[in-house]
Amino acid sequence: MKTTKQRLVTIIISAIVIVGLAFLLNFFMGNSKAEVLGTQPPTNQMEAKPDVSEPVQGHQIVQFDDKIAEYDGLIMKVLNMTSSGDDAIVEVYWQLKDSRDWKINNAVLEIDSQAYSYAGFDLVEGLFHYPDGTACKMDMQPLSKEGNCASEFLQETPYRIDRLIFNNVPEDFLRRSVQLRITGMTAFPGESEYCKVLNIEHIQKLMQDEFPGIELECFQEDGFQGYGIKDGSPYANDEKAFTVLSDYAVKALFGNMAGVWGFDLTTD
Repeated sequence: MKTTKQRLVTIIISAIVIVGLAFLLNFFMGNSKAEVLGTQPPTNQMEAKPDVSEPVQGHQIVQFDDKIAEYDGLIMKVLNMTSSGDDAIVEVYWQLKDSRDWKINNAVLEIDSQAYSYAGFDLVEGLFHYPDGTACKMDMQPLSKEGNCASEFLQETPYRIDRLIFNNVPEDFLRRSVQLRITGMTAFPGESEYCKVLNIEHIQKLMQDEFPGIELECFQEDGFQGYGIKDGSPYANDEKAFTVLSDYAVKALFGNMAGVWGFDLTTD
């Protein structure tokens, strides 16, 4: 009887030991599996459960291929929208009205109906036609910054691609309602481009029929820029000639265009 009881106790103890060992084995295997899952590369986790709406660190970008607007014969297209720190950057392709040095000077970004003002732009690339009959393509990417001039570019439509910058926007604005309105462009050349855009030789040719032998000049140096009739040349003191010159110069240098190019940039 005693032997039977001893055997029974031995069996019970053995069972307890086996169950305990199984529990410990399962526990350690579970920890090992958890460790493996915890060290999976981020790309594998993203592939398993993609979620494009989740914010990520650093730059975020949304590409567009159907955001096009036209007003008064001028076409604009939004290419992408980027979140960069506290800034919203909207990359816009737009056609140039003529050979003047046009810039977007008026735009507003509305996020959930709150307006954020336009802080400026960076040129990405462009194709420019000049009054002297030349045409050049410019690429302002950091690794290139190249300009290429060729007569065949005169057959292509001139354009600019600009990054429009809006400051102090909400961090998660890409997940909100976003509306872009571009309302104006202006043409006003910088100092280094002043005489090139004015193209005083072309104006001089246009004025020869009415003012034979007239000689014009353009200057840009030491922060001063301007144009005039050369001293000692015919019509140097002719007020009518200077008025006609001024009309041509204003048309060549300056311009304003107002309108509304509107885009709904809300992402799904």
